[in-house]
Amino acid sequence: MTEQKFFVFSLSEEDEAFDHKDMGKAVRWLRDKQDEPNPVCYFRKKSLRDAPSGSIMLFSFDTKIFGQATLKGTKEEIPLKDKRRSVYKHFVRLDPATIEIFSRYPTKKELTKKMGMNFSQVFTYFNYKQYQKILRLSRL
Repeated sequence: MTEQKFFVFSLSEEDEAFDHKDMGKAVRWLRDKQDEPNPVCYFRKKSLRDAPSGSIMLFSFDTKIFGQATLKGTKEEIPLKDKRRSVYKHFVRLDPATIEIFSRYPTKKELTKKMGMNFSQVFTYFNYKQYQKILRLSRL
């Protein structure tokens, strides 16, 4: 069995949710995924490394981590004949029952200061212990 991964996905102009110009719209984008029977998250250029089904993806926007979801399956490539292929290259399926919007949005700066984490532009991977600390900070 492949080990569960934990990572932050920073929404940007390179990905599906860039048109959400403010935190409220980004939060609604993720919250609306809860109502979809098979929600997906698309990636344009960069996509996550190997992340098995059951991995946890946290979402950030404007340096704030605002929610999470569990992957349902692994990263998939959009078929060449699919019209979305002209914009997106990969996607992941999310388990709608696991989508959560945090009550508090810890910033990357705060996490760097408290945990010594360094964040990359799009994907930042971390371990279970770091994940638990992020959850504690998001639920204060």
